[in-house]
Amino acid sequence: MFDEILNNLKDFVSSKVQEVGEELEKRFGVPEPAGEFVLIRRFSPTDSTVTKGGIAIIEASWQIEAYDDNTQRLITRADPLRNVILFEVSETNLPECVLACRCYAKALNTEKSIQLSLGISRKGQWGTTTRYWSTGISPSEDFHLYEARAHFKKETDSAKVQITVQFESSGILQIRDIELLQAPAKSRS
Repeated sequence: MFDEILNNLKDFVSSKVQEVGEELEKRFGVPEPAGEFVLIRRFSPTDSTVTKGGIAIIEASWQIEAYDDNTQRLITRADPLRNVILFEVSETNLPECVLACRCYAKALNTEKSIQLSLGISRKGQWGTTTRYWSTGISPSEDFHLYEARAHFKKETDSAKVQITVQFESSGILQIRDIELLQAPAKSRS
């Protein structure tokens, strides 16, 4: 009898956790695109990056490096080892949409995956806030296609779209063929 009550309680808690997860996904997740993605901007090695140091041009790609200098970092620290802002684009009258950053990348000499993020940064009366959507780039010797998607909502405060890279450990990221795309967002019912 006790086992049956315990199993029922586990099932109940599990279903409630799933409901909360689905509600959070609806509220904060990226909706599905309602159509094809169209190109907003293509970046090439001739485009200047926002962050300057530790970035080199190798053939048709950017090579970004991060090294841990072995200084004492707090274990609970949430900041990445290195945060690199590659590009910022003003929103210039974008409607509500799904944004995507597509690129080819490979991560070398790293213990942890390197995060490619698409962020939306807004200046408001309380300062600047930025929200990021990320995808991990796993260590690999070959280039692979990666995509990070974000949900852009038109608001009164203007916004900048940022393409960033965060290193959690030492490593090298080679990245090429970076594209910023948009598609209409499916309405959520």
